[in-house]
Amino acid sequence: MTTHDVKIEPRWFDRIQGNEKFAEVRFDDRDYQTGDTVRFWRNDTEPEYRYSVERRITHVLRAADGLAGGYVVLSLADPRVDDYRSRWERGIAENERLARSNAGLRGVNTRLRNGA
Repeated sequence: MTTHDVKIEPRWFDRIQGNEKFAEVRFDDRDYQTGDTVRFWRNDTEPEYRYSVERRITHVLRAADGLAGGYVVLSLADPRVDDYRSRWERGIAENERLARSNAGLRGVNTRLRNGA
């Protein structure tokens, strides 16, 4: 996977950073691919004071009606969804671990319940 560093106007940078913008039209000069990371840099400040925001590309649209030749539409992942997905996966793993660790106790509970 590749990380692409690109400059962007402050108004669009703020919307991406605020999780309001999830697509970006760019000139296809960098061979964008699904799974790559795009690091957006504000272009209104001095280089030493610039800050960035990163997003993962989930889809690259090329050669669509109304899209000028040589341009692509990049679908950007919502970091809130990625965070939720990772927490959900960690929760499943934790539940499986707890189920394995309690297996012996389930047998004891069954015997006590049955009066054995």
